[in-house]
Amino acid sequence: MAFAIGIYGYTFTKAFELRAKRFEPLYQDHRTACARGRNTEAFHLTGLLLTPANSLSELRASTAMFFDLEAALTFCEQQRVALSHSVQLMPGEDARTMLMSDKPNEVKNSLPLQLGVSNSLFRRGIRPTSGACLQFDAFAPETRIRFLELVTKKLADPDFQRETGFRSAFFRNTEIARMGEAPIDVIYSLVFTGLELLARKNLKSGSKKEKLSDLLEGFLSKLGFKPTVDEAGQIATCRNALFHRGEYDGTYWHSESKQKQSIKITDLPRIEVLFADVLLKVLGFDAPEINWNRWRDRMAFK
Repeated sequence: MAFAIGIYGYTFTKAFELRAKRFEPLYQDHRTACARGRNTEAFHLTGLLLTPANSLSELRASTAMFFDLEAALTFCEQQRVALSHSVQLMPGEDARTMLMSDKPNEVKNSLPLQLGVSNSLFRRGIRPTSGACLQFDAFAPETRIRFLELVTKKLADPDFQRETGFRSAFFRNTEIARMGEAPIDVIYSLVFTGLELLARKNLKSGSKKEKLSDLLEGFLSKLGFKPTVDEAGQIATCRNALFHRGEYDGTYWHSESKQKQSIKITDLPRIEVLFADVLLKVLGFDAPEINWNRWRDRMAFK
């Protein structure tokens, strides 16, 4: 016996297997899949997750695994993805065929083509995004599969969490996508604390007296991002201004002019993109098409 779970808002066109579960796309044309998956205003059904289970209670016993998997899919898109609704399949039933059929059936009744999530008065979009951080399978067929295999393993590894702080930082990243258009101080608080957590774990630093700009510069350089002294100083001063004064601007010591210069949090390079790429590096993941300088030049892929 098996269950089909709806995948909403994840862009893929090729079926694949992951940890005894099968992912089947609803659309095999990339343009259609991308239009549905990347929609910023709605959650469209883009695929099915087929998982073996003999009962609904057995399915619910895997809640923690589905929680991690939903976050991993969200990370790929840097846009909220939802695993929602389920239907038990009888032997021989093909969920995708039944879903696309013109005739009424239990699968169509149980898995709506769009989730009924409406916009609120206070947010302009329910699924804003900085852009996908991993290439779509239409262009890099194995990239996301390799990532999902690795990240689901590491998220469930308590030793990896203790050593790197990865799980805690990872869910800071995905929470940004899940919140929709949240206040700027909430978003940057998650980015700053995530980066600092990873840096202190990586460099084994527990000292509160250590200069944050030096800590960030050493950590990011170790991972290959090569920030300038000024970039590290800008990130640190904006973090301190937000946390200590509740303000969005601060001053840092400019390395060339040897004078203090002001910087606004909105003038920083795309550190939310940097945060995602730092997580990939800490995870030990790489792909030839990733442009690791995209937090500066805004070109996501080579």
